[in-house]
Amino acid sequence: MVKATPIRFNPDLLAREAVQYQAELPLAQFTRLADLLHEPAGGMQAVFRFSKRKKMVFIAGRLQANCTLLCQRCLEPMQYEIDEPFELVFAVDELAAKAMPEAYDPVILDENGQIHVVDLFEDELILHLPTVARHAESDGCKLQEFAYRDTKSDVAENSESEKRTPFDVLKNLDLN
Repeated sequence: MVKATPIRFNPDLLAREAVQYQAELPLAQFTRLADLLHEPAGGMQAVFRFSKRKKMVFIAGRLQANCTLLCQRCLEPMQYEIDEPFELVFAVDELAAKAMPEAYDPVILDENGQIHVVDLFEDELILHLPTVARHAESDGCKLQEFAYRDTKSDVAENSESEKRTPFDVLKNLDLN
């Protein structure tokens, strides 16, 4: 059975149920992510389960989204698909998160022991974006055409017509 995830929830309570959850949210709701996208169209889907191990609450599942980025090679919009597994562990505060082993990826809960579903997935989406967005070579990314001017020949022409040295200014000085 798959249940829809509440907007704000307590992970400890959801871990007690052996239920698979799902979340579907528009990308426009992720404010920090939207700033990195060319346009925040589309949505994010996640399917996941909560579990409890060693007195810690974990969430594991799969995250999917189709983002529109700006290719840094041709400066045209491109689609980038995120389809990644994830596993996170919940921490009550930053001190508890720092005390966890490095293998864990902590998510800090608010003062009520809850988390908003957007806060849960936004960092994961951002982490899966490429550092430099660009089309794959097979997508026929066209480099922007720039006018190329041969500056070496321009310099050679100018230097032959008027040869100047840094000391030419001293010729005109009156030292008396």
